Amino acid sequence: MAVLGFSVYIYLEPEAQDIILASGQQHAVQIMLYALMGIGGITLVIALFGCCGAYHESQCLLGTYFTILIVIFATQVTGATLGYLYREEIMKYVDDRMREGIEEYSMLRDQRENPVPFMDSIQRMLRCCGVNGYEDYRESIPIACCDHHVSTCLNALLSPEEVYKEISVVCYFQGCKDKYKVMLKDKLVIIFLATVSIAAFEVR
Repeated sequence: MAVLGFSVYIYLEPEAQDIILASGQQHAVQIMLYALMGIGGITLVIALFGCCGAYHESQCLLGTYFTILIVIFATQVTGATLGYLYREEIMKYVDDRMREGIEEYSMLRDQRENPVPFMDSIQRMLRCCGVNGYEDYRESIPIACCDHHVSTCLNALLSPEEVYKEISVVCYFQGCKDKYKVMLKDKLVIIFLATVSIAAFEVR
């Protein structure tokens, strides 16, 4: 149920979908979400098999239930372990994608086109600016680096040494790289432990 609920939440959450869409990996992520929803749904059906098998004391149903449950257990633990072990690769990919987003933003700004939604979504979600800080944008700082009071914020970002203390509540000075690393490490540990715990509970 937790796997099903998590995948459905990510699939329906607009902010998460914006980041997925802008990352250029929409197809791969959607396949993963469908797979997780499928696993969650199958687990739910299998749980009903287990209940029916226990109620009717059917060795066949109980045997089928435990066999499939062990396969799902192995799949969940493997997926969680791989995600945790490859966390550095995941962070490097996001870091590279953010740098590309900043370059794209500068190009689009010169062409007077819309900003890059990938960076906008990450900056608003994590309340940060640029990869290492607002300096990454030089003098073309995006509105997404501001919480509110946009004009005041942009002026402050261009001369932070003068008004940093007064204006820090409406501007995102910190870079997204560090914030994303902290968030990803925390989330991956939680997801890993939760997945292993849920999988162990399912087999019991």
